[in-house]
Amino acid sequence: MIQLMAEELEPSELLPIGTLLHRRYIIDGVLGRGTYGITYFGHDDKTGTRLAIKEYFPYALAHRIEKSFTLTPKNQACGALFFLGSEMFYRQHLALTDAKGSENLVTVYTTFFENGTSYAIMELLHGVTLERFLQLRRRRLYPDEAMFIAASLADALLVVHSLNSLHYDINARSIFLCTDGSVKLIDFGAAKAGLRARQEVDDTEPWIDLAAIGKTLYGSMTGLAVFGDGIQPHANIPPQFFEFLWQTSDAAGYRRVSNVFDYRHALACVEIGAICPDVTEEDVTSTIPVIHKDPRQNRSQVSGTKGQPQDSGKRKSILDRALDAMESAVTNEKQTTAEETQKEQHIKKKIWMVYGGVVAIVLILALILRGLIH
Repeated sequence: MIQLMAEELEPSELLPIGTLLHRRYIIDGVLGRGTYGITYFGHDDKTGTRLAIKEYFPYALAHRIEKSFTLTPKNQACGALFFLGSEMFYRQHLALTDAKGSENLVTVYTTFFENGTSYAIMELLHGVTLERFLQLRRRRLYPDEAMFIAASLADALLVVHSLNSLHYDINARSIFLCTDGSVKLIDFGAAKAGLRARQEVDDTEPWIDLAAIGKTLYGSMTGLAVFGDGIQPHANIPPQFFEFLWQTSDAAGYRRVSNVFDYRHALACVEIGAICPDVTEEDVTSTIPVIHKDPRQNRSQVSGTKGQPQDSGKRKSILDRALDAMESAVTNEKQTTAEETQKEQHIKKKIWMVYGGVVAIVLILALILRGLIH
């Protein structure tokens, strides 16, 4: 997901500080903006508990009504996709409320519809994503660190898959390393997967999550992008661990690791120690965004950040490009129609001018002939 910090967001996109949601959850600030939503930090007005509040807000499909908190599709063509994504976002987070207290999953307390979209109320984690951790350390993931993450994700997916749900979007930004030594799975992507497929995602196979783990760990240990299912042995990966990763992303006619139980068994056969990546308070502080209260924004620059990834090394997904193209096409639909109307009117004007000229000539000739006859 494209990460935008608070000071890079348009004020019109954000819910103001102090906004009350569901009659009890108050927004205190914004953590970041992704392609499919905005994550705020806030608190429960009844208990005082600090929370993370995620709002489903795909900027390619919807906008916030001026002087209102309500989201609405940008046009009729975007409406079906927006409401499909909102429903999937709600359903997935509703299922996750049954996993409260799981050691390796972000806790989802509740989810609800409001302001024309859906929200999820979650625990506020203390730490950094795997992607951010590697950026801060300026190195690759060590084998024992990868082993710890792989084991933690096995426990997380055991819970998720037992709820007849999937994550759909496991990557280095959805793996969260906490300062307490735990690894949490965050940023579930049913809405993204549903929009990509333009259909329901309930029949998706579990191996999609498992293959995503294998590709993510391989990329984190080597720094190489993984395309398709193909991965190659690498000096940074011990042979045993590479065999495990290869099994999760097997491109053969069958998959050796097709469910979480196969995954746990294959991982247990890897004789490598496991150490949790060490996340410090300094790491956390370096990623906490500061709320930018200056309303003056350069709109053209902000719009530019939407059109391009924030990090030069990242590329927008095919879905994101498709949604942007769709948005552009639909947005320009009225302009195109107006241009066609102008052209049509111009042609009609020319036709009437020609027709008028022909009639005038005919009348003149008739008058001349009448004069000759008389």
